Formats: sequence, C-alpha cells, structure tokens
Amino acid sequence: MNLDRILGQHDLKDKIYSSIQKNTYPQSKIIIDKDGYGGLNMAIEIARGLLKNGSFKGDVLDHPDLYFSFPSFASLKDNENVYNEWLGFVRQYPFSDFQKWSSYLGNTTSQGSIKVSEVDKVQKKAALKSFLGGNKVFIFWGAETMMAQTSNKLLKILEEPPINTYFILITNSLHDVLPTIISRCQISTLRPINYNDHKNFLESSFKGIEHDLIVNSSRGSIGRSMNYIYEDVASISHEQNFIECLRFAFLAKKSKKAVLDLTKWADTISSNSREQQKEFLGYCSFLVREAMLVSYKSQNLNSFLSNSSFKIENLAPFIHSKNLIEIVSLIEDSHYSVSRNVNSKIVFTNFAINLTKLINVSED
Repeated sequence: MNLDRILGQHDLKDKIYSSIQKNTYPQSKIIIDKDGYGGLNMAIEIARGLLKNGSFKGDVLDHPDLYFSFPSFASLKDNENVYNEWLGFVRQYPFSDFQKWSSYLGNTTSQGSIKVSEVDKVQKKAALKSFLGGNKVFIFWGAETMMAQTSNKLLKILEEPPINTYFILITNSLHDVLPTIISRCQISTLRPINYNDHKNFLESSFKGIEHDLIVNSSRGSIGRSMNYIYEDVASISHEQNFIECLRFAFLAKKSKKAVLDLTKWADTISSNSREQQKEFLGYCSFLVREAMLVSYKSQNLNSFLSNSSFKIENLAPFIHSKNLIEIVSLIEDSHYSVSRNVNSKIVFTNFAINLTKLINVSED
C-alpha cells in the first residue's frame, strides 16, 4: 500500500495501513465516496497492500488475484474485452467518475448497473484458490447501481466470505446499498480533499493550468478537477447553464418571452445524459449554498470561484430565509426524480418554473 498515492484522508489511510500490517483488515468494506474524492484509487491502494507478495512484480491492476466489478450498460452489446477496457480506463483516469466511464464506452442512453451475471462470476472466482497462494481482493465500483436481485446474491457471499478473501465496495450513496449488505461491512467515508494536498497533486501532475482556479472550483473533488483539466464540456458549462436559468427566471417576472426561454432551456438541459443532469443539480446546490453564505455575511466560509465573470455577490440578496429551504428542496427533489428515470423534460421544466417563483420571493 502506497500512502503517497492517496490524496488527503490522512487519518483514514493511516488506520487502514495499520490494520493491513496487523492482519486485522475487515473482509468486507464499504468506501463512501460522495463526490469524486478518490474512492477507486484508495481501493486499489488497499488491494496493493492486501496482495503484497514477493513473487509478483507487475502492476497491481494486472495481479491475478485482483478482480473488479463495475456497471455495464444495456445499450451496449456484451463485449468480451470490456474488462480490458476497464483496466485501460482506470490507468488513464484513476480519479474519474461514472459519467466518464459511460462516455469512455460510448454509452449515450442507458443507465449502467452491476448485474446478477457479474456477481455469478465473483462467486465462482471467490470459491477458487488464489493464483499466488495469498489473498484475493474483489473491488465493486458503483455498488449503488446494484438492483435487489444482484445485491441479494452478493449478500450470500458476504455472509460467509471465503478465507483470505476481501471485498471492497465503493459507492456514492449508502442509501442505495442494501441494508443487510451494509450490516456486513465496515464503513469508511471519504472527505473532500484539503486545499494543499489537492493543489500539490495538480502542480506535480499538470503544467500550464490555473491550479488555484481549478482547486477552488472543484470543492474538494479530485474527480471534478480531472473533468475541468480534460475539458469535460458538460462539467465546465454547469455554471453557465445555471446562470442562464437564473437570468430567464428574473426576466420572467416582466416578460412572457422569458417563460418560453425557460422551456427551451429545460429542453437543452434534458438532452444531456442523466449523469450530467445529476451533476448539474449538484452544482446548483453548491452555488445556492455559496450565495447563502454571502447573504448571511459568512464570506470567510465561501469557496466559490467563477469560471466566468459571474459574481456570487449578485445572487446572494435573492437567497434568504423566505426561499432558501424551498430552493434546496426543489433541487433535491429534481435530483431524486432524475435518479428514478422520470422524464427529464418534465423535471427541468418544473425546476425552471418553480425556481422562477422562488427566486422572485421577497424577504420582506
């Protein structure tokens, strides 16, 4: 296990390292990575520690006793080479996210999931002896995508795990993991990466970029930083999309045309993938929070840095005690609806219209 490869998480990684050294590491582990804080990278480093064996000198990703399970997509035909594509993806984007994986495979329509057939493979591999006579490690990336049938099949393995076999589940939402699976696992929650670790990593890895701008805009998420650096258009445009919605919302009070513009705006946002839609709503939540901090004279807690000429101080007066809770609820309800495959045009039309009402509420 190479601690230097794990960004931030200092207390957590020291405890994990110690447990590996003392042979007390739990056989079943859940890593909660809510927002691209490096969960997959940490799981790989844990596997490196658990699989330490003098007879193997290669890349840990090629270790015969390490196996990954990850979401596949109904829109794509089964591909025998998908596992090799996954390894190539991890090597290229070790801090990436679900949306990047989806785009990497060329998926444009379906939502991915870890299927029952995948857990069948794990069950067979777990029952075999390890290739090198040591530990075996199974990493599940995107554990929240497992349906009930898949989760129940995995639960049977976790209830009586084979000796010297370890399971690491990575999820961005513990609420979407079967409670009985949660009860069988030790849980670790990743935190946003601190400013210094984040900036030092970017400075040592990438030249010719605005390190401060990216770190401040990424809100502790190394995954989001990578999207900015690799010029993920959807990620960069979240700010502009929300500002455009706000502009139409303010104009709608005086102009009927602005209402039509809001409808067109909703059509544009709904044309993005569902993962991009959820990321956008997450950004809206962040921006509202930042405006609230300014509104309540807590600028010292504010971390917003615009990618354009937008000033958070201009939005702050419109986020106050009379509409804050309702706006946050609107964003959360919209996010939930997108996650549950509700028609996107309906979701974002409703979002735009209700935001118009709420943003024009006076505090007096």
